[in-house]
Amino acid sequence: MNCFLESANFPQNKVTHIIMSDKKIDILNEVRRLGLSIIVSGFLPSVAGSESYHADMSVCHLGKEKIVIANNMNINTENALLQIHSHLIKTKNTVTAKNPWLNVCMMGKRLIGNTKKMDQTIIDYIQQNEIQILHTNQAYTKCSSAVIDENALITADESIYKVCLKNQIDVLKISVGNIGLQNYPYGFIGGTCGKFSKHILAFSGNIKLHPDYANIKAFAANYGIYLLSLGKDELYDIGGLIPIKECEQ
Repeated sequence: MNCFLESANFPQNKVTHIIMSDKKIDILNEVRRLGLSIIVSGFLPSVAGSESYHADMSVCHLGKEKIVIANNMNINTENALLQIHSHLIKTKNTVTAKNPWLNVCMMGKRLIGNTKKMDQTIIDYIQQNEIQILHTNQAYTKCSSAVIDENALITADESIYKVCLKNQIDVLKISVGNIGLQNYPYGFIGGTCGKFSKHILAFSGNIKLHPDYANIKAFAANYGIYLLSLGKDELYDIGGLIPIKECEQ
């Protein structure tokens, strides 16, 4: 039996369903080979550029069965989500590149995000569930954060790094760049990865090619996390690999 992740981003067992872009066919095929069910994050018309297909732009899993989607989400993606979950919550605001309302980072009972770029549906949820908001100037918080543990993450973003230090979150700051993203100088670490189980963090590309690989590997190992490369080439920002359901046992 499959169930929704109790805590967003942090499966306790083997992940069965993820949301991801299909624009990197080699990565998509490898995920399928591993036996995961994929919900493809389709085109978001209000967002220009390659990030219009990014999962972290169109959906935010807040934990359990709480899934918020962009109010103009691709109909095929919405229908695929409705196949496994009958009640989806739509944003009050339309997602754009300037206002990525869903791009927040859930970390257990804390949420890191730009409060000025956070949809009201998310604000309502965190207030009702006594979740602490950690404000950062980075509007693309989820894209910029590779979550390791409910108290640990990796980022190249200075504002997220400072917020983590201030709030006793274990954080590894890596160098900017060395991640591909079409029409941009570089992509972001959070957009390259997602957890496939409690102890596996998967990457869209070869994590060993990143210049900070040794530090990333050591940092993850502190939390019993193994790094899985899904491709042979440089890491590529696909908008994340968002786990939503896992095996019950």
